[in-house]
Amino acid sequence: MNNTVLESLIDMESSIWVFGYGSLTWKPNFIYKSKEIGYIHGYQRRFWQGNVTHRGTVNKPGRVATLIKSEKDDVWGVAYKITGRNHILKALSYLNKRESKLGGYNTVVENFFARNQEIRKVLVYTATTENEHYLGPCNMATMATEIMSAKGEAGSNTEYVTRLAEYVRKNIPEEKDLHLFTLEKYILYLTQRRNVNHHVNDTVIPLTYDRLIGEIRT
Repeated sequence: MNNTVLESLIDMESSIWVFGYGSLTWKPNFIYKSKEIGYIHGYQRRFWQGNVTHRGTVNKPGRVATLIKSEKDDVWGVAYKITGRNHILKALSYLNKRESKLGGYNTVVENFFARNQEIRKVLVYTATTENEHYLGPCNMATMATEIMSAKGEAGSNTEYVTRLAEYVRKNIPEEKDLHLFTLEKYILYLTQRRNVNHHVNDTVIPLTYDRLIGEIRT
Protein backbone atom coordinates (compact mmCIF):
# COMPACT_ATOMS: atom_id res chain seq x y z
CA MET A 1 0.00 0.00 0.00
CA ASN A 2 1.73 3.19 -1.16
CA ASN A 3 1.40 6.71 0.29
CA THR A 4 -1.21 7.75 -2.30
CA VAL A 5 -3.46 4.86 -1.30
CA LEU A 6 -2.89 5.67 2.37
CA GLU A 7 -3.90 9.29 1.85
CA SER A 8 -7.02 8.30 -0.09
CA LEU A 9 -8.07 5.82 2.57
CA ILE A 10 -7.60 8.37 5.34
CA ASP A 11 -9.52 11.07 3.45
CA MET A 12 -12.50 8.76 2.97
CA GLU A 13 -12.69 7.40 6.51
CA SER A 14 -12.69 8.98 9.96
CA SER A 15 -11.87 5.57 11.41
CA ILE A 16 -10.67 2.23 10.09
CA TRP A 17 -10.45 -1.32 11.42
CA VAL A 18 -7.35 -3.52 11.17
CA PHE A 19 -7.54 -7.29 11.73
CA GLY A 20 -4.74 -9.08 13.56
CA TYR A 21 -4.30 -12.85 13.58
CA GLY A 22 -0.59 -13.14 14.43
CA SER A 23 1.53 -10.97 16.70
CA LEU A 24 -0.93 -8.08 16.25
CA THR A 25 -3.30 -9.96 18.57
CA TRP A 26 -1.01 -9.37 21.54
CA LYS A 27 1.36 -6.64 20.34
CA PRO A 28 -0.28 -4.10 18.01
CA ASN A 29 2.24 -1.27 18.60
CA PHE A 30 -0.15 1.45 17.45
CA ILE A 31 -2.78 3.62 19.12
CA TYR A 32 -6.34 2.34 18.78
CA LYS A 33 -9.68 3.42 20.20
CA SER A 34 -11.22 -0.01 20.79
CA LYS A 35 -10.83 -3.65 19.84
CA GLU A 36 -13.14 -6.60 19.27
CA ILE A 37 -12.64 -10.34 19.01
CA GLY A 38 -14.15 -12.08 16.02
CA TYR A 39 -13.30 -13.84 12.78
CA ILE A 40 -12.95 -13.53 9.04
CA HIS A 41 -14.30 -16.27 6.80
CA GLY A 42 -12.59 -18.21 4.01
CA TYR A 43 -9.08 -18.58 5.40
CA GLN A 44 -6.77 -20.79 7.46
CA ARG A 45 -3.88 -19.54 9.60
CA ARG A 46 -0.60 -21.17 8.56
CA PHE A 47 3.06 -20.61 9.50
CA TRP A 48 4.23 -20.70 5.92
CA GLN A 49 5.57 -17.16 5.62
CA GLY A 50 9.26 -16.55 6.17
CA ASN A 51 10.61 -13.60 8.13
CA VAL A 52 14.17 -12.26 7.92
CA THR A 53 13.89 -9.17 10.13
CA HIS A 54 11.67 -9.32 13.22
CA ARG A 55 11.70 -13.09 13.90
CA GLY A 56 14.59 -14.36 11.83
CA THR A 57 17.54 -13.47 9.63
CA VAL A 58 18.50 -14.00 6.00
CA ASN A 59 20.61 -16.99 7.02
CA LYS A 60 17.97 -18.41 9.37
CA PRO A 61 14.50 -17.20 8.39
CA GLY A 62 11.76 -17.42 10.96
CA ARG A 63 8.24 -18.64 10.28
CA VAL A 64 5.30 -16.33 10.95
CA ALA A 65 1.57 -16.56 10.38
CA THR A 66 -0.13 -15.87 7.09
CA LEU A 67 -3.57 -16.68 5.68
CA ILE A 68 -4.34 -19.41 3.17
CA LYS A 69 -7.62 -19.43 1.25
CA SER A 70 -10.03 -22.09 2.48
CA GLU A 71 -13.73 -21.71 1.71
CA LYS A 72 -15.04 -23.66 4.70
CA ASP A 73 -12.79 -22.22 7.42
CA ASP A 74 -12.68 -19.17 9.69
CA VAL A 75 -9.73 -17.46 11.35
CA TRP A 76 -10.34 -15.80 14.70
CA GLY A 77 -8.37 -12.78 15.82
CA VAL A 78 -8.63 -9.19 17.00
CA ALA A 79 -9.97 -6.18 15.08
CA TYR A 80 -8.66 -2.77 16.14
CA LYS A 81 -10.55 0.47 15.56
CA ILE A 82 -8.17 3.32 14.74
CA THR A 83 -9.70 6.79 14.81
CA GLY A 84 -8.42 10.20 13.68
CA ARG A 85 -6.27 11.14 10.71
CA ASN A 86 -2.98 11.30 12.61
CA HIS A 87 -3.48 7.99 14.37
CA ILE A 88 -4.61 6.29 11.18
CA LEU A 89 -1.67 7.64 9.22
CA LYS A 90 0.85 6.59 11.86
CA ALA A 91 -0.67 3.13 12.26
CA LEU A 92 -0.88 2.41 8.54
CA SER A 93 2.58 3.77 7.85
CA TYR A 94 3.97 1.54 10.60
CA LEU A 95 2.06 -1.51 9.37
CA ASN A 96 2.92 -0.84 5.74
CA LYS A 97 6.63 -0.88 6.62
CA ARG A 98 6.48 -3.83 9.01
CA GLU A 99 4.07 -6.06 7.11
CA SER A 100 4.47 -5.07 3.45
CA LYS A 101 7.95 -3.65 2.86
CA LEU A 102 9.79 -5.88 5.32
CA GLY A 103 7.39 -8.79 5.66
CA GLY A 104 6.20 -9.41 2.09
CA TYR A 105 2.49 -9.07 2.89
CA ASN A 106 -0.28 -7.61 0.73
CA THR A 107 -3.39 -5.86 2.00
CA VAL A 108 -6.96 -6.99 1.42
CA VAL A 109 -10.33 -5.92 2.79
CA GLU A 110 -12.58 -8.60 4.30
CA ASN A 111 -15.78 -8.85 6.33
CA PHE A 112 -15.16 -9.20 10.05
CA PHE A 113 -17.77 -10.98 12.17
CA ALA A 114 -17.63 -9.82 15.79
CA ARG A 115 -18.81 -11.85 18.74
CA ASN A 116 -21.94 -9.69 18.90
CA GLN A 117 -22.65 -10.67 15.26
CA GLU A 118 -21.96 -7.17 13.97
CA ILE A 119 -20.27 -7.20 10.57
CA ARG A 120 -17.74 -4.59 9.45
CA LYS A 121 -14.97 -4.17 6.91
CA VAL A 122 -11.41 -4.72 8.12
CA LEU A 123 -7.97 -4.30 6.59
CA VAL A 124 -6.05 -7.58 6.55
CA TYR A 125 -2.37 -8.22 5.85
CA THR A 126 -1.70 -11.55 4.15
CA ALA A 127 1.12 -12.99 2.07
CA THR A 128 0.96 -14.60 -1.36
CA THR A 129 2.97 -17.60 -2.50
CA GLU A 130 4.81 -15.36 -4.97
CA ASN A 131 6.51 -13.11 -2.39
CA GLU A 132 10.24 -13.59 -1.83
CA HIS A 133 9.92 -14.66 1.81
CA TYR A 134 7.33 -17.41 1.29
CA LEU A 135 8.55 -20.75 2.71
CA GLY A 136 5.47 -22.90 2.22
CA PRO A 137 4.29 -26.01 4.06
CA CYS A 138 6.41 -28.76 5.56
CA ASN A 139 6.01 -31.33 8.32
CA MET A 140 5.49 -30.10 11.87
CA ALA A 141 8.76 -31.45 13.23
CA THR A 142 10.81 -29.59 10.62
CA MET A 143 8.77 -26.43 11.06
CA ALA A 144 9.21 -26.51 14.84
CA THR A 145 12.97 -27.05 14.50
CA GLU A 146 13.28 -24.11 12.10
CA ILE A 147 11.30 -21.88 14.44
CA MET A 148 13.37 -22.84 17.47
CA SER A 149 16.60 -21.86 15.71
CA ALA A 150 15.38 -18.46 14.44
CA LYS A 151 15.66 -15.10 16.14
CA GLY A 152 15.27 -11.53 14.89
CA GLU A 153 15.08 -7.91 15.97
CA ALA A 154 11.81 -8.43 17.87
CA GLY A 155 12.90 -11.60 19.64
CA SER A 156 12.86 -15.33 19.14
CA ASN A 157 10.60 -17.08 16.67
CA THR A 158 9.63 -19.49 19.45
CA GLU A 159 8.22 -16.59 21.47
CA TYR A 160 6.15 -15.48 18.48
CA VAL A 161 4.41 -18.86 18.16
CA THR A 162 3.98 -19.67 21.85
CA ARG A 163 2.70 -16.20 22.80
CA LEU A 164 0.19 -16.30 19.97
CA ALA A 165 -1.01 -19.74 21.05
CA GLU A 166 -1.22 -18.58 24.67
CA TYR A 167 -3.19 -15.47 23.74
CA VAL A 168 -5.63 -17.40 21.57
CA ARG A 169 -6.15 -20.10 24.18
CA LYS A 170 -6.81 -17.56 26.93
CA ASN A 171 -8.80 -14.92 25.06
CA ILE A 172 -10.35 -16.62 22.03
CA PRO A 173 -11.63 -20.05 23.14
CA GLU A 174 -13.80 -20.17 20.01
CA GLU A 175 -10.67 -20.69 17.92
CA LYS A 176 -9.84 -24.39 17.48
CA ASP A 177 -6.72 -23.91 15.37
CA LEU A 178 -5.19 -27.38 15.17
CA HIS A 179 -2.25 -26.12 13.10
CA LEU A 180 -1.29 -23.48 15.69
CA PHE A 181 -1.73 -25.66 18.75
CA THR A 182 0.00 -28.69 17.23
CA LEU A 183 2.98 -26.56 16.25
CA GLU A 184 3.10 -25.14 19.77
CA LYS A 185 3.07 -28.67 21.18
CA TYR A 186 6.02 -29.70 19.03
CA ILE A 187 8.01 -26.61 20.01
CA LEU A 188 7.35 -27.06 23.74
CA TYR A 189 8.17 -30.75 23.57
CA LEU A 190 11.42 -30.20 21.69
CA THR A 191 12.38 -27.36 24.04
CA GLN A 192 11.78 -29.56 27.08
CA ARG A 193 13.74 -32.41 25.56
CA ARG A 194 16.62 -30.10 24.62
CA ASN A 195 16.81 -28.87 28.23
CA VAL A 196 16.92 -32.46 29.48
CA ASN A 197 19.62 -33.35 26.95
CA HIS A 198 21.91 -30.70 28.39
CA HIS A 199 22.24 -32.84 31.54
CA VAL A 200 22.66 -36.35 30.14
CA ASN A 201 25.43 -35.83 27.56
CA ASP A 202 26.42 -38.93 25.55
CA THR A 203 23.75 -41.22 27.00
CA VAL A 204 20.97 -39.56 24.97
CA ILE A 205 19.38 -41.67 22.23
CA PRO A 206 19.15 -39.58 19.01
CA LEU A 207 15.60 -38.40 18.31
CA THR A 208 14.62 -39.49 14.81
CA TYR A 209 11.60 -38.03 13.04
CA ASP A 210 9.57 -41.24 13.46
CA ARG A 211 10.38 -41.40 17.15
CA LEU A 212 9.45 -37.76 17.60
CA ILE A 213 6.05 -38.36 16.00
CA GLY A 214 5.47 -41.31 18.31
CA GLU A 215 6.39 -39.37 21.45
CA ILE A 216 4.30 -36.36 20.50
CA ARG A 217 1.20 -38.51 19.99
CA THR A 218 1.49 -40.31 23.32
